Amino acid sequence: MNKKKIIFIISSVIVVVIIIVIITQSYPVVLVNWRPISLKSFQKDVLIAVSYYQKALETYDKNQAAVMNSKEVKQEIERAVLEKLIEDNLIQRELEKRLKNNELEKMVNDKIEEALIGKDIGKEVETLYGVSLGEFKERFLKPQARKEIFESRLALENQELNNWLKEIKSKTKAMIFLPGFEWKEEGVIIKK
Repeated sequence: MNKKKIIFIISSVIVVVIIIVIITQSYPVVLVNWRPISLKSFQKDVLIAVSYYQKALETYDKNQAAVMNSKEVKQEIERAVLEKLIEDNLIQRELEKRLKNNELEKMVNDKIEEALIGKDIGKEVETLYGVSLGEFKERFLKPQARKEIFESRLALENQELNNWLKEIKSKTKAMIFLPGFEWKEEGVIIKK
């Protein structure tokens, strides 16, 4: 094969990969110590959070439901979602260092099953959060279970999660590629 054909094939593969990444929205919006958080994941969590808050306001205070349309509220939800995704990422990475991956996965699944035993919350989850129970487990229950497992590990070492998070955040390199947000030692902030 000559050089032109090889360059053409490599270029074609690169273009196809780029198109797939763009279509699937799997490009990163944040790099946490070089570990990516995808646009798709971020947008999904934002939609779930907005759905939750809209349903809560419609249920408890219909007069305040319009507040969800304000730019400031949407921006704060996005900031909080970014913060949560970064913290989940940091906790998961630390647990992966401390535990074998299959051990961690079993502990997480056991914790979720224990919490849901005898409960049929599928319809409630779909109504309140706008996602299936399976997706809710993946996006919220698994990170929460990892957080609780890690928190109990820290307690055995006479440490608190908030103190650990504060310390690790000060050492974390997070690059946020979304306009309007930046990373500081204390976490995600909204640019003024």
